[in-house]
Amino acid sequence: MSGEWEDVESVLNFMTKELNVPYSKARRLLHRYVCKGLCSWYRERAYSENFASMVITENEKKVIEEALTKFVKGKTLDEKIKRVHSYLCPGESSQYIKNGRTHC
Repeated sequence: MSGEWEDVESVLNFMTKELNVPYSKARRLLHRYVCKGLCSWYRERAYSENFASMVITENEKKVIEEALTKFVKGKTLDEKIKRVHSYLCPGESSQYIKNGRTHC
C-alpha cells in the first residue's frame, strides 16, 4: 500500500481486523464517525441509505479513535477527522467546510 491516503487505508484495515467486519462496513462506520451531515450527499441520501440513523457502539468508537490516533496524519483530532472525511465522503464540499469548518 502506498500513496496519499495510505494512512486512512491503514485505519480501515485496522478496523476490519479489530472489529472483525468487512472492509465496506469499516468504511461506513468510519464515515459515520467523522460525518456531521453538512454536505449535499448527506442531505440528499443519508436517510434513504440508512446512514443517518446508523449507531456506532462504544467498542466501535473505541477502535475508531485508537485507529485515528495511531495512523492518520494530522496534529489534532480535528485535522485527522477532516482528512478522513475528505477521503470518504461522496458529497461535495459544503459552505461550512469552505468557511473553515473542518468536517461535514
